[in-house]
Amino acid sequence: MKVYEIPLRFVKSFLIDYDKGYILVDAGTPGSGKRIAEFLNSKGVKLDYVIFTHSHPDHIGGAYELRNYTNAKFAIDANGVDYLREGKIREPVLHSTSLKVLFALGKPFFFKKFSGVKEDLILKEGELVEGVEVLRTPGHTNDSISLYLPTINSVIVGDTLQGTNKGLKYPLIYENLEELIKSVEKIKSLKPSFVYVSHGKSGSNFLV
Repeated sequence: MKVYEIPLRFVKSFLIDYDKGYILVDAGTPGSGKRIAEFLNSKGVKLDYVIFTHSHPDHIGGAYELRNYTNAKFAIDANGVDYLREGKIREPVLHSTSLKVLFALGKPFFFKKFSGVKEDLILKEGELVEGVEVLRTPGHTNDSISLYLPTINSVIVGDTLQGTNKGLKYPLIYENLEELIKSVEKIKSLKPSFVYVSHGKSGSNFLV
């Protein structure tokens, strides 16, 4: 089993090669679908699933474009269905003045409109395919999920953790801090060898 990081502007998607097929995790911002498709085509990849870690627009914005390139099953947590289907903007819950100013100034970029796409599968906790397990990890959003890959003892956490040069920390954006802390403890209890984050540097050193 292998995991490939696909850098997309300020966020990442991930490609899981799980021996029997391929899973894409997240679709980036609006306009990222074509770029992801080009990456997949360069590797001769045919996707089985596109999994969304949550429904912020930098993770589902490229979904509609990506649908033109793949017949894969699109899957998201039940709490994110309306955002994916309708292309609704899920605005982040901000807790600092600097972030509020940043998002206010960058609103045309951060909240660019995008078309929705219908899900094929509602994610539930448990095994998705052999070697890939869905974990419900709410806190950043109420629809946040992570993917545990026991074969390589790694976790793809979306925005449940943020990467820095020193290690992994809580994200600055979250909807429920109590749930976020519980979700991080859930991930830590797996004692993962490696954690893939959507923002910042992936790694294994927990700072929280």
